[in-house]
Amino acid sequence: MNLLDIKGLKSGYGKALILHGVSIEVEEGGFTAIIGPNGAGKTTLLRSIYGIADLYEGAVHFRGEDITKESPANISLKGVNYVPQDNSIFGSLTVLENLRMGATVMAGKGRSIEERLDGIYKRFPRLKDRRNQLGGTLSGGERQMLAISCALMTDPDLILLDEPSAGLQPTLVQGLFEEIKRIHDEGKTILIVEQNAKMALEIARKGYVLEGGRIKLQDEAKKLLETEEVVKHYLAV
Repeated sequence: MNLLDIKGLKSGYGKALILHGVSIEVEEGGFTAIIGPNGAGKTTLLRSIYGIADLYEGAVHFRGEDITKESPANISLKGVNYVPQDNSIFGSLTVLENLRMGATVMAGKGRSIEERLDGIYKRFPRLKDRRNQLGGTLSGGERQMLAISCALMTDPDLILLDEPSAGLQPTLVQGLFEEIKRIHDEGKTILIVEQNAKMALEIARKGYVLEGGRIKLQDEAKKLLETEEVVKHYLAV
């Protein structure tokens, strides 16, 4: 069963058309990766799903419901959360205040805020150590931990991850991807766009290659890793 269905999506910003009829499917409980060159429209695709790009044609369905024209706030309430490339944490708030901001949106859903905080601190012990530190003073890796954790505090059904490894030191990337895989293994559906094609496809189940605002290839992630075109353009050292 598909959790997310996107059909014939044309979107962009103002008069600039970025996506030219994109269709993808994300299975419930699945892990889907979208790779492609810079400027392919990967971020625009996530922003379109989350209601922060201009949609001209096509439709986005979540759990069978048309959310094409919904606001980001309503989309969050339905169970989708977006972690943008720039982290979008509140630098003037402490780590704990950032986490509580995330949980407040979905305060009446599932576990209590304190239970959610306990889960985050077990996942990322460093955030517990930094809980009284301002978000703006964290390292790049810590900010990414916090951004993902703020999304998890809403207890989403689908997490949209936009280039989570961007700007991180290479020594931190492996650990980050291991944690993202663990989040999926614990039951979260994930749609990730990522420049590090090898790592993304290694942990995903399904993959798409987006080029020039169009889907060029799609297959099981492991098969894409062995596809000549992917190896040549995205995996070559």
